[in-house]
Amino acid sequence: MRLDQLQSFLAVVETGSFQAAARRCGVTQPTITRQIQALENSLGIQLLHRSNRAKLTVAGDLFFRRAHRICQEWQAASAELKAMGNGQQQELCIAAIHSICRYFLPTLLPRFRQAFPQMQLRLTALGSDRALKVLQDGLVDLAIVMGDRHFLKQPEWVIEPLYTEPVQVLMAAEHPLAVNERLTWEELARFPHVVFKDGYGMRRLVAEEFSRRGLSWQPALELNTPDAFIAVIRESEMVALLPHSALKQACHDPTLAIRDLVTPPPPRQVLAITTRDRLHLPPVTQLLTLIRQQAAHESSLS
Repeated sequence: MRLDQLQSFLAVVETGSFQAAARRCGVTQPTITRQIQALENSLGIQLLHRSNRAKLTVAGDLFFRRAHRICQEWQAASAELKAMGNGQQQELCIAAIHSICRYFLPTLLPRFRQAFPQMQLRLTALGSDRALKVLQDGLVDLAIVMGDRHFLKQPEWVIEPLYTEPVQVLMAAEHPLAVNERLTWEELARFPHVVFKDGYGMRRLVAEEFSRRGLSWQPALELNTPDAFIAVIRESEMVALLPHSALKQACHDPTLAIRDLVTPPPPRQVLAITTRDRLHLPPVTQLLTLIRQQAAHESSLS
């Protein structure tokens, strides 16, 4: 059973003749006849009485109501898919690391809303591992995460690099290490650290850098938002390794100090991950473009 057969059947019923149905559908009358015959053969029952005016059989009357609903659903589905392809989907769900949620999206969302004023955004701040899990489960359209050699790429995923940024050390302005312009890993190993919780890419990056140098480190407090890091570090001798974007607020705070490392870790890479079918949806394309533009602008100001 094919859609064109259903459409021919409905046209015959609604116009009352095979000839009028052919005119409505833009085909020949023999074509309409063949489609009705094929439909009846596939169902194994006669749907129409052949007479001067086409009339429904008992089975045809029952089937007509179903066929009408099937065609309505098809038209509705086609309209929704066309609207989605034109960027008119109802919502866009994003799972992103905290620095994206806190420092990038608030700046660029007004421009995004101008392009898609009717769209509802659903944004959830998560660590990279959890963001990838909800993407894998189909709960979000887009995950923005920290690049990590540990995550397992799924066959349907497309990975788009967005930007890279340096990792720096945050401490209180009165911290003993603040007298140095650059710090060594050995110096950092002497002090307790504020760290991200398990499941965050930055936690693994820091642990691997200390391990690679044969140094032990002291994770003293686990947090999951940059703002919480700043509040704790301001009042203690703890230090933290954080990406540059998470230090924007601290740059202008005289009670805090930001220092580079003599041998810095690799820059943190931020990736957008979505599925192949979503990558070319206009809202996803626009959002990724705006994030890249914002990152390039902030990099030029650094």
